[in-house]
Amino acid sequence: MDSFNKSYLPQKFLTVAVENLRLRAFIGFQPWEREKLQDVIISFSFKYDGALASAEDNVKHAVNYKPLTKQIIKLVDRQHFDLVEAMAEAIYESILHFHPEIQDIEVCLEKPHALRFADNVLIRISQKDRYNYAVISLGSNIDPEQNFPKALNRLKDIGIIVHRTDFVKTKPLKFEDQPDFLNGAVLLLTSLNHTTLQLKLKQIEAILGRVRSENKNAPREIDLDILTFNNHILDKTELEELPFLKDFVAHLRPDLV
Repeated sequence: MDSFNKSYLPQKFLTVAVENLRLRAFIGFQPWEREKLQDVIISFSFKYDGALASAEDNVKHAVNYKPLTKQIIKLVDRQHFDLVEAMAEAIYESILHFHPEIQDIEVCLEKPHALRFADNVLIRISQKDRYNYAVISLGSNIDPEQNFPKALNRLKDIGIIVHRTDFVKTKPLKFEDQPDFLNGAVLLLTSLNHTTLQLKLKQIEAILGRVRSENKNAPREIDLDILTFNNHILDKTELEELPFLKDFVAHLRPDLV
């Protein structure tokens, strides 16, 4: 099959689910008390854009659930946790950090016979109940003094701006025959998943007058890009090519650079 360019493929989100992973762990006891091992049952699911993986029938384009499952087994099996809540949180974080395209995570942790008159106790974690952290870059060289405040107001409609960088003037680097840019970035707390956030940013760009052309580096009213989402840098190459973007990430998420 000929190689596909993902940018030309319509998104095809699919759900991957692993159900009833049966492990044993020490919960609320010291790990050397072997007789206190308790059964736990773990189920988890997530979504990702499987268009390219399906088109090319190639695991390198998929979010591979096998190493993720092995990672969770290593995290939980015969390990010690004081609370099942802490175990569920560790599983959630492990999935969240596994791959940048994972979204809509659901985790269910069961502890059978934890109560005398109940079959089990369940802990559920849903990414839909949590906020995501995104570093959003802003760039403009067409009326930037007017378009930056407009863009910031629009961003406030889709999340909470918890921190921002200084706004700085930069020379155009890839297409030099155009005015200087005003650039900056914000740390946005949002309930939107990565895909929906991307679509909302494109919508804001269109509302503020950006018209896309064949020249991707042409002057623009506003340019809004996701630099990081949760604990993932989305395009490390771009950060190396545009050092001021790396400085923005270092300022807003120093733990990632």
